[in-house]
Amino acid sequence: MNHRRPKKCPSKQITNRSATKHFHHMELEQEFLQLSTKFLFLNCGSQIADYRNEINTLLNELNGLNYRGARIGDVRSPVRLIESFVNIPVHEDTLVVKACFLIKSLVGRQKILLPESTTLALIAWLRKCLERRFYQVACDVLGTLQLLFCRCSDITQLLDFFISNNGILVNVLADPDYRKVEPRTVSSALLDQCSSSELYLAAVLCLESILVCCEPLAVEILEPYLAIVGNALLDLIFKVRPESFTELAYYSLATSTVNCLRIIATLEDPNEWTNSQLGRLIGAAKSFIMYGIPDVGKLVPQRVPVSQQGIPEPQHIPISKGGKTAKTRKTRTHPKSRKGTPRNNGGGNREQKKATDGDINRQPYSEASIVLEWSAKCQPPIASCYQTSDSDFSENETSSSRAQIERHRTAKLRQSALVLIGTLAQHVEKRIMFGYWHALFPDETRTPATVSLLNCVLRDPSPKCRIAAIQATSFLLYKSKPFLIQAESSKKALVSFTPFSVTLGNMVIEMYAMLTQALTLESDLTVLTQLLKGLTVFIQATPFHRLRTGIASRFVRIVRPLVRHRDATIKVAALMVMGFLISVPDLTEEIAGLVGIKKLAQAPTGNVARSKPVSKAFDLELNQEENEEEEALDSDPEEDGTFKQEDRRQDGISLESSIDYDNAGENNMSWLVQVTLENLGINGVASTVMPVRMECLQVLCAMTSHYSLIADHLPLVAQALIKAFGDPLSEIKLYAGRLLDLLGHAIHTELILQDKIDPEQLNVAIHFWASIIPTVTEQIQDVRLVATLRSVCCDALGNVGVHVYEKFPRDRQLALISLLTGCTFDDDSAVSSAAARALSVYILFPSLRDDVCYVENTIESILRIMRDPNLTARIKTSWSLGNATDALILNQQHHLQLNHQALPESTLEQGYLLISDELLRRILELALESANDNDKVRSNAVRTIGNVLHLLRPGQLEQPTWSPLYQDAIERLIQNVTVSSTVNVKVKWNACYALGNMMKNETFFLSGAGAGTWERRVFPALCETVVSSPNFKVRINAAQALSIIGRREHYGGFFHQIWLALLQALEQSDNLVDYNEYKRRDSLQEQLCLSLAHLLRFATKEDVVPMASVLLPLYDAVRGNWVRVISRILPEKSAALLESYRVLLELRKSIKGDGESIPVSSWDLLLKCFTDSDVC
Repeated sequence: MNHRRPKKCPSKQITNRSATKHFHHMELEQEFLQLSTKFLFLNCGSQIADYRNEINTLLNELNGLNYRGARIGDVRSPVRLIESFVNIPVHEDTLVVKACFLIKSLVGRQKILLPESTTLALIAWLRKCLERRFYQVACDVLGTLQLLFCRCSDITQLLDFFISNNGILVNVLADPDYRKVEPRTVSSALLDQCSSSELYLAAVLCLESILVCCEPLAVEILEPYLAIVGNALLDLIFKVRPESFTELAYYSLATSTVNCLRIIATLEDPNEWTNSQLGRLIGAAKSFIMYGIPDVGKLVPQRVPVSQQGIPEPQHIPISKGGKTAKTRKTRTHPKSRKGTPRNNGGGNREQKKATDGDINRQPYSEASIVLEWSAKCQPPIASCYQTSDSDFSENETSSSRAQIERHRTAKLRQSALVLIGTLAQHVEKRIMFGYWHALFPDETRTPATVSLLNCVLRDPSPKCRIAAIQATSFLLYKSKPFLIQAESSKKALVSFTPFSVTLGNMVIEMYAMLTQALTLESDLTVLTQLLKGLTVFIQATPFHRLRTGIASRFVRIVRPLVRHRDATIKVAALMVMGFLISVPDLTEEIAGLVGIKKLAQAPTGNVARSKPVSKAFDLELNQEENEEEEALDSDPEEDGTFKQEDRRQDGISLESSIDYDNAGENNMSWLVQVTLENLGINGVASTVMPVRMECLQVLCAMTSHYSLIADHLPLVAQALIKAFGDPLSEIKLYAGRLLDLLGHAIHTELILQDKIDPEQLNVAIHFWASIIPTVTEQIQDVRLVATLRSVCCDALGNVGVHVYEKFPRDRQLALISLLTGCTFDDDSAVSSAAARALSVYILFPSLRDDVCYVENTIESILRIMRDPNLTARIKTSWSLGNATDALILNQQHHLQLNHQALPESTLEQGYLLISDELLRRILELALESANDNDKVRSNAVRTIGNVLHLLRPGQLEQPTWSPLYQDAIERLIQNVTVSSTVNVKVKWNACYALGNMMKNETFFLSGAGAGTWERRVFPALCETVVSSPNFKVRINAAQALSIIGRREHYGGFFHQIWLALLQALEQSDNLVDYNEYKRRDSLQEQLCLSLAHLLRFATKEDVVPMASVLLPLYDAVRGNWVRVISRILPEKSAALLESYRVLLELRKSIKGDGESIPVSSWDLLLKCFTDSDVC
């Protein structure tokens, strides 16, 4: 029995407590009802003054009730009571103060909801009280207003009174005595209810409430006030000192001030005020980010100066050409809210987001795949409840000690300061923000007491503050790659002067050391997750190839065990780190060794394939995508990233990770490949957590750019893909489709670049596709699946490749063609356009390129889908049409080469064209129509126009149906070259290329084709472009087009104009208006020299004097650039430059006996300028 009694006691105690609580509720409600009824009776009519003492007594009694211990059930009586307060005369400051205290108790603690009309009436009454007896009631009235503002949907009509240039709150922050008529005396001070420090605090808290309430509204409402309020707050935080306040008051003042500055920085657009005050904003935030941490001095806010070493220009980051890459899209960061949207609390968890079409199309582990948002645990604290005294804090949690409360206050202040820095990093231009990194990030001289963001990560006891510091760091590092690319480790001994690049490199190395230390020490899983995600942002921006080795090894040693962590979120974040690491463009030997990459040579893409002879290119798939910003090639197709992986079947492969720090498991399989395959259910149990499986597929996608990682394990990857396609979740299927797409391209690229195909590799590729195609076919044919998945699978089939396709049995070839042809009629435009794209890739396959029915059917499908209202479908099919016409040109050239001896001359003149004249005309008509479409469609349309013009023959140009068409086509190309204000850069460079493509066709130089008319428009347009276009790639393509022509007579009277334009372009090529063009300067100068050499080879004796006369004033610049180009150009290209000099020399010798007088100075000038003697 003695053992049973204790078990009954808790339930009795709970019952007793419930009864007691109910009793207190009833007691409070009865007392409140009695007192409020009396108050309502007295506080009405015109006789209020007669009952002043009674009203005062009732207010005292009402304020004396215990509102913390119980709740008032019937809210009608509190609302009526509060409504009656507006009857209190505004000059009765004592009653006003007590009424304010009661409002705060009822609204703040009891959570009484007031009708908005009541709230607005109270605000109007309190405003009158402020105007009548400011210093007697200010602190209490402002505290009450702070509470009431949050209960109003719209307070815009009050903004002028409170926060305009002459507003009460702004004036108080500037001078709390601004309303004093005479200097403060002892007697007057006794009448005031608050000191200057208390007035400062009340004003700032009220100001914060106004900003918080207005934040969800249109930003235009607050725009006129933001700079005024911001200046007042900054002036205040820089002039006040902690010793003038109580401890609680200073924490509250600093926290609210920092929060206000954060809101202003978020809302201001454009960031003129923020940029102008950035040094003070960062200085204010920095003084509080480690406030209260032991052994760290409390800093006084001080303005942070911009870096004395200046702000470097951002450097261009070349995009890796190591394989097919996906389209990138703009990355989301926390947006500026034009209308209020709740702050996303996703914490940047990419793995928690549902996969969308945009997510699938992003390149894995690129900058575009990074999504930065504030963590839920990192939301800035908002002063939504007014704290009336120290006791409010100390009594909120009776079990909390004073020390715990103190730690909580300082943590809130540090968190607010860290969030302010992160907010500034989000909204201030990266180039400007970079100038203040020196104040936020450490160098090698740091100590544990150094105030910096990463010291916060290491030393702050609050997990929320550590997360805020990590996320602020991530926002600063995001998109910083153009600046960090300059960082390097010094290769020389220390000298008196340290270059900025070395200083920056030391900072980067120190940051990695601190992040690695934090990874080692962190025990909180949420913080560890954020650390890993912050590391991914840093990795993506770091130039490892310019820094000393060892950085990656240190953090990989910690991250590697985490990919097998029991917590799925940690596991996903660790996989993300490794995914970003292997996606570094300039992969170092160190990183390759860490994951087991055997060779670093990146596979070139279509430009290499296209450089091969046409006869060999015909055994290849025509067109692998180039990055639209980097390469000016024979075609400029739409990017479409796809690659895929297979694993050679290995019996007995153990996927157990090595205990020691080896990079590969058994059979030379990378440990990272082992982990990903295990989680996908290959030689292990598949992870039950969807984000883990998804991230493993993403890591495999990244591995396809390092094909050697998975080349020996394709059968295993095929098994993983089949399992993933069988996953019940559509997100997993989507990423499996993406992996297949990318891996297919990687396999094909590996084969296409081999001069002699490795039979074993080809056999593995054939078996890979043979095993996966049935599963892919099921996905495409299942109309219940999302269209995105089916379209990705169609894209993947476009990467089967010529070598594999031609080895397939005929029935399998026909099955593929039938499947894709049927899909071109799919109801969803994403599927139909992807299928049409795949068919357009197949056109160059040997078994299909001469199949007139196949070629025409494919083009018909493309033409039909190009009229789809869906823009994405039109973009993809416009690329497909350009690709198909590219194929027609190569097909024509191929047949002409093969049959040049066999065919009669008349047939050769007519040319070989696989499709009908009517279909070719429809292609041109649709391309002309598409040239007015979206820029991405237009860029492909002008490419198609150039291809069709290249295919035309004299007989066609004489037909009345063709004459207006081709003239319109030429005019459209000229417009896209010259109209700079409305034409996208990519459209311009494709238009330049298209004009060059047209001029390859000698038909247009025949008299019947309008020769002499179109030249008057084309040549001047290209000359103007090559000299004055702000984009160097456009200039390069214009220079190429000007040197396409193969005969001197085709230049006609424009020869000298073109010569002058090329000279001027070469002379001006060193004048950089846009620093981003620096990366193309060498390529531009090289092309200009090649174009000049082309003209020199065609020069006649009549050209010598005019050519020399225009060269003379430009001689120094032209000669200097010629020498530089000839000394660095590739040997196979230098022959053209050397030959031009020899041709010119032979021309001089050949006319010596003609008796014609050409000044020796003209010959000497040309020969001296273009000789190679200075080089050779």
